[in-house]
Amino acid sequence: MNGLKRLLMVVLAMLFAFSIASCNDVQVEATGDNVGSFTSYEELKSYLQDNLNNQEKNYSSGWLGAEEDGAVNEAMDGAVTTTVGQVPTADDDREYSETNNQVDGVEEADKILTDGYKIYIVSGQKFFIVDADTLNIDYTLEIEDGYMNEMYLYGDRVVLLSYVYHYYEDICTYYDYYWDYGVETDSESADDEATTEYVEGDEDETTEDVTTVEPLTETYTYQCYRYSYGTQITVLDVEDTENVEIVREVYLDSSYMVESRMINENIYLVLNNYMYNYGWEEDNFIPEYRDSAVSDDLQQLPASSIYFMPDDGESYSYLLLVSFDVTASEEASIKAYLGSSYQLYMSQNNLYSVIYKWSYNEEIDRYEHFTYIVRFAIEEGELSFKALGEIEGSPLNQFSMDEYDGVFRIATSGWSWDDDNDWQIDNFIFCLDATTDDEMTQISVLGGLGKPGERIYSARFSGVTAYVVTFETIDPLYKIDLSDPVNPEIVGQLEEEGVSDYLHEISDTLMIGIGRQAETNDEWTWFTGVKVALYDISGNNPVNLDTFLVEGEYSYTNVAYDHKAFLEFTPTGADFTYVGIPVFEYYEDYWGYSQSLYLFKVYHSGSIELEARLTHMVEEEEGYYRYFDSIERAVIIEDHIYTVSYSGIRMFDMNDDFSLTNEAELNPTYYSYWGYPEVGTDELAD
Repeated sequence: MNGLKRLLMVVLAMLFAFSIASCNDVQVEATGDNVGSFTSYEELKSYLQDNLNNQEKNYSSGWLGAEEDGAVNEAMDGAVTTTVGQVPTADDDREYSETNNQVDGVEEADKILTDGYKIYIVSGQKFFIVDADTLNIDYTLEIEDGYMNEMYLYGDRVVLLSYVYHYYEDICTYYDYYWDYGVETDSESADDEATTEYVEGDEDETTEDVTTVEPLTETYTYQCYRYSYGTQITVLDVEDTENVEIVREVYLDSSYMVESRMINENIYLVLNNYMYNYGWEEDNFIPEYRDSAVSDDLQQLPASSIYFMPDDGESYSYLLLVSFDVTASEEASIKAYLGSSYQLYMSQNNLYSVIYKWSYNEEIDRYEHFTYIVRFAIEEGELSFKALGEIEGSPLNQFSMDEYDGVFRIATSGWSWDDDNDWQIDNFIFCLDATTDDEMTQISVLGGLGKPGERIYSARFSGVTAYVVTFETIDPLYKIDLSDPVNPEIVGQLEEEGVSDYLHEISDTLMIGIGRQAETNDEWTWFTGVKVALYDISGNNPVNLDTFLVEGEYSYTNVAYDHKAFLEFTPTGADFTYVGIPVFEYYEDYWGYSQSLYLFKVYHSGSIELEARLTHMVEEEEGYYRYFDSIERAVIIEDHIYTVSYSGIRMFDMNDDFSLTNEAELNPTYYSYWGYPEVGTDELAD
């Protein structure tokens, strides 16, 4: 009989678990060790208050991890594979360069885009549509309070991503605290806010506690200015550039953009919202948004769309996940998870958010460095929590992460103390299961990358192969075989001076490294210029085929930290690939300065040739810092290359020795810096 009862209880428990997994309306209790949404704002407020009152915290940048057994309970369905289609275009007979995306079929936002006939530019507070043939500006959109970050282009839709802010008048309250020493109370009956009055005595005498008094307040109101901010997504219909129409706006209040991606017509945005980071007053702990497809007024996110995470007692912020179809008018999917994000990687099936954490280990009396990985699956255009993983160390950037054949791979550098209390750096590649729910179980870990003191400076995954660069005084480029994720293996390496900060495959057998040249003398290492290296990666050991150096101790390229500044274009039938990188050059003991786009031909036979050095700066003013004339991006359309800076756009004929054929001004006024007057670009050139 007891056995039958136990069997019945097991069956009932399984049915209850199944009902949670199959019904979105069922809410689970916010215990902090599972995943689910809240049933009411009061439950959310109580949960947040308990977290803020908890004083036993570790230092963290987001969620705490799961329980030690790694179990995470959640109530959502399995992953759905997303099919990537062809982006529709009106005309597709011109060749042109595209945004440097990490994953095929997963678009990344950029500042400059083209369809071969129009060039779309976001610069400061403005958005431009420029005719590629004439450089006439067909359309301009400007925002007053804020700036535009990046954009997407999908068919006849342009999606602008902007940070906006607003100052407004309000009535503020000032509380003046003071102590009324005329009213004495018994110290035993005084509440926690009472203070102690002391009797003054000689300096050599010890003061004596004699009585306590109550604190009093007086309240004043006054006119003040408040500051509001948020992220705005603006969708434009640009089919007719003479009649551009704003078809949709989505605004996320008090939120900063972390990253975004786009797959076909669906856009995915990840934002951090810190609105309750410092506590709250009244009801300002609920994330707010505005979606013009629903209403022009701010809306509060429903409690059922706000989720708690495993052991998220350290989360003083919300992680917002937003997605919608840019060609439709259905309401956007907006979910808030207690937590935050530092970096993300997105495949065609999943989005991975990483959070760093330092946790104090009492047994060894030291802090330990971890990273938590949160996997969100793409389900019918929305993002849903699936699993949580924990690894040692932290990734450098998005290129340190990859998903392949159901396995999530991530390269990390970890900092720890050795027995002599000296810093020690360890570098790893972790392989985790990207198909399981609840917990991302670890399949394997490969350590031993780099020499003592070296950390990871760049990484790139390509199918079953990974390339990792570590550096302190020289640059070991490792080639790693991940064909068996259970047993990853270092198959070869190349050591040379300098370091590659960005790795990019030109073909199956060629890889280019963009970084810095270095010299070491008397145990000191310093950088001596920009390094562009071409590698043969066909064998186990990478081979340096050619290197081009731009000398200058302080010279650098922003490709090292902004891969979208990297230009790549291979003309049909060509035996070479154009590669362009912006370079900032310093010389004459740092007093000389120039900035330009270096355009190379990378021949598939294995050599690098400098084709052109293009600039927006006035050469006779090299010593004058011309930030606004610095080339940020470049695009190639057919046989012309276009370079874009804050101040303007220039067009060069690639068949006529890169002669300047046309130019147009984008922002006619520079900001006033360091006492310089606000003047137009023409006046500065004079």
